[in-house]
Amino acid sequence: MFGARIVSAFTGLLFTIMAARWLTPAGVGTWEVIVTLVTFSAYPVGVVAFWATRDIARGQMVGKTAFIFGTLLSGAGLVLYFGFSFFTYSRIAASVLPFVLGTLLVPLSYWSAVSNSIVQGFRPSAYGYALIISEVLKLVVAYEALYVYRLGLEGVILGLITSYFVQSVVGTYLVRLTAAEKFEPPQVRRWSRLAWLPAISYLPTVIAVADTYVAAIGFGPGIVGYYQIAFIVASVVGYSSSLAYSLYPLLLRGGSERLPAVSMEFALLFAIPMAGGCVALAGPILYIFGSKYEASSLGLAILASMFVFTVISGIVDQVLQGTEKADVGQRPKFWALIRSNLLFVPVANVLFGVFYVSSLYVALSYASTSGLSTSSTIELWAVVELSATVAFMLAKAWRARRFGKLMPGRSVLCYLIGTVVMGVFSYLVAGAFVSETAGTLSYGLHLLGVVVSGAAVYFGVVYILDAKFRSLALGFRRRL
Repeated sequence: MFGARIVSAFTGLLFTIMAARWLTPAGVGTWEVIVTLVTFSAYPVGVVAFWATRDIARGQMVGKTAFIFGTLLSGAGLVLYFGFSFFTYSRIAASVLPFVLGTLLVPLSYWSAVSNSIVQGFRPSAYGYALIISEVLKLVVAYEALYVYRLGLEGVILGLITSYFVQSVVGTYLVRLTAAEKFEPPQVRRWSRLAWLPAISYLPTVIAVADTYVAAIGFGPGIVGYYQIAFIVASVVGYSSSLAYSLYPLLLRGGSERLPAVSMEFALLFAIPMAGGCVALAGPILYIFGSKYEASSLGLAILASMFVFTVISGIVDQVLQGTEKADVGQRPKFWALIRSNLLFVPVANVLFGVFYVSSLYVALSYASTSGLSTSSTIELWAVVELSATVAFMLAKAWRARRFGKLMPGRSVLCYLIGTVVMGVFSYLVAGAFVSETAGTLSYGLHLLGVVVSGAAVYFGVVYILDAKFRSLALGFRRRL
């Protein structure tokens, strides 16, 4: 899983570099708005995705039921997408064609959501295989569309369509055993009767991505474009959460209470240095997208730190929901569900989303009326998101301490020391060997060399300091 996410980090960054160098910041912002509208429109599929993961992880092969029910719900998604698009495109002064092409993303997003939910409950590693194949093909299609046929924003959308389609096909094939049994209407009725719980659970996702929509409608897609480039780079730190991807189904199956601490320590082994690398190399990394995006350097450093807490928050959510048993059985008690962590987690995340988006609107209004520069506005936006993430992560962790051991060991101190050494090394080497006067390919290869050598320094320091990591490395070598 983690290997696939690292591959997708490189392919995703290449895809973003192609888009950012071809499109204006406003074009990048419009692309993000379309993706946000697809997320809004995919909200109903949460009814299927939520219960499919939990039921399949507990041994019920309901794959065929999930796929058919998800397909039926995609009609509602198309209605939502058309409604949002009609309201949006003229208000951000965008062409209607990319929004029309984005229609294809809606049914594909439903298929992808259902297949991914089945994958998580049945065979989590299958997501990694599907991701690698879809990311590579997305790059091929995007390159042809942008640089051969010069399609602009429409070419970016075609790349996304390819990614959604291929990932869904591969994921569905790899978990085809879950669809061997017949379609079960009673299961559909059960999921529909309990639809209020996933409706609340998936609401935070919709609210969280509303930040770019609110910013684009209220302050123009340009500022969204600058922020989104920094956010995409920083989100690579969040890929370390894939190291804890199997925690949720393992807890559903009755895993040990030590699993959360082990998962968190393993995720932080990568999240901390990845964030440190973003901080040390923020300027050089953003330059490769275009010199105009260097204005987001400090914003990138703040967002990279924020994603470390996002990884921790995701593990806390898995602990709270994965250890919950209130939904076991065909007719779980309503009041038991109301008092359970299945409701607490989404309610906490909804409050986070509302607080964050509201605070963001206030912050951007202040930035606009005060005449703050683009870089200062991006930094203010990043600080708002970091503050909200940390506050709500701590609130959830306080409750989760009763359901599993969350506190990682002293190894985290070794990770921090290794990250500081790596950061200083990378900053100095980049200043000496990465020149903005070089061509794009040469610049990128030199920067990649700095990243790889920095990673070697980090793991070398941690290997020297941490006996647990030495044991892990030796075990990994024996498996190879």
